[in-house]
Amino acid sequence: MDAFAWMSAAVIIAVAIAAIVCAPALHRAHRRRQDAGEIGSMAGVGSGLDAVWRPSAEDAHADWEAQIEVPAPAPSPGDKGRIQGDRIVIRPPVDPSP
Repeated sequence: MDAFAWMSAAVIIAVAIAAIVCAPALHRAHRRRQDAGEIGSMAGVGSGLDAVWRPSAEDAHADWEAQIEVPAPAPSPGDKGRIQGDRIVIRPPVDPSP
């Protein structure tokens, strides 16, 4: 091997060792930000990677979002009382059970 190849291998090994040494501190900092309620700067990367490498996980996430987002009921043609002043008022249906 020539000197360039040795130096390249040494740089790769040094970067790998530095990543391994810094990983616990980075993980603690990330957990601290999560516990404080802050959103990490890399929050959207995971879903982007899921869409490419694990489409089934991305589909499952989309199904989950569709289940938790309840659409507002559509007004009926003869329904009066949804417009009050300049605003549309939507009230959830009343549950008859106690």
